[in-house]
Amino acid sequence: MKAVTVVGGGFSGLATAYYLSRAGVPVEIIERSDRLGGLIATLETPHGPVETAAMGMSHSAHVDEMYGDLGLRTLRSTQSYGRARYIYRRRPRRWPLNPGEWLALAARFAVATARGSRGPRPLETVDDWGARVLGRRATRWLLGPTLQGVYAGDPARLSASLVCRTWNRPAPPARKSLVAPARGMQELIDALERRLRARDVCIRLNTPVRLNGARPAVICTSAHDAAEILRDAAPAASQALGTIDMLPLVRITAFYPDEETHQKGRGILFPHGGDIRALGVLVNTNVFPERGGQYSETWIYGGAADRDVVHLPEPDLAAMMDRDRQRLCGRSVPPAARMVHRWRAALPHYDLRLEAVRARGLDLPDGVFVVGNYMAGIGLPALLEQAAAVATRVREIA
Repeated sequence: MKAVTVVGGGFSGLATAYYLSRAGVPVEIIERSDRLGGLIATLETPHGPVETAAMGMSHSAHVDEMYGDLGLRTLRSTQSYGRARYIYRRRPRRWPLNPGEWLALAARFAVATARGSRGPRPLETVDDWGARVLGRRATRWLLGPTLQGVYAGDPARLSASLVCRTWNRPAPPARKSLVAPARGMQELIDALERRLRARDVCIRLNTPVRLNGARPAVICTSAHDAAEILRDAAPAASQALGTIDMLPLVRITAFYPDEETHQKGRGILFPHGGDIRALGVLVNTNVFPERGGQYSETWIYGGAADRDVVHLPEPDLAAMMDRDRQRLCGRSVPPAARMVHRWRAALPHYDLRLEAVRARGLDLPDGVFVVGNYMAGIGLPALLEQAAAVATRVREIA
């Protein structure tokens, strides 16, 4: 059986190697940096833990199975009061539409359903689809902020076909909470590494990537890194991947005195163009309160509509976050500590360009596969599902 090279040691690479090694396929992971996990890490601070990216994973069959297999049985689930999400319209609201806007939404949606025109059209933006099926007010105050919180994209450019496709999938189990290891997401990365090493998976850090045509390879990197890796072996695929727009994100985690007023729910989304610049704020303490530490929030900036924020110096970022928080809370409270993480290419923009790339497909050489959040959905469960499917295909030729 041929050994398989997995290029990239982030979550998608580790998940792909996990499924391949579990099937008995020899695997080598090549990672150019000095650590595994990619964007994911849990940092321990004197004030409490800080997640640099994902806080947890939504339940799915693959997620539950992998956690059990890795022995991560001491899991933490989101508390009921930490599942509610709010949208800011002069104040945080569970439902941001007034009765008239809600009736207009229901009427427009019913008409589109009756006419059979509810589904998105090819190369239709979220703004255009929303205006046609839900109405402009519902798109402005409900659809736009909700999708912004997931995709960090611009509704005027987001592909309705891509972002609505996931809504048509079969319903998952009736468990809506996030799950995470007791000590944070770094524990998942560490457990994956231990399992892979126990299965004799060769892990090479600080190693430049070169495709070896004699063995199958799975590229598990960002779109632009994949484009560079494939430049000589697959020029057409490289060019297509290089056109994918990658979005920057800034995460600012701040700890506050325990007597500070806590926000409700999992977090708040802020519509673009309002008086608050952030995309949203996560209330970490509400999501997993048993992790301990002081009350903390993570403010998220950037995305398609605010790309330059990733280049601001930390004092400017801190002042911006403090202004936004004062507008939200009505008063200024200095944090006990603050940590900033910048990702210049955090997410692919699920725009019309990506829709076109995925419609054409990638002309990859035989034995070369790609796993990434630009291929089949945003979020760790989507990456896990994609990794399992690709591992099955690779196993058939290895």
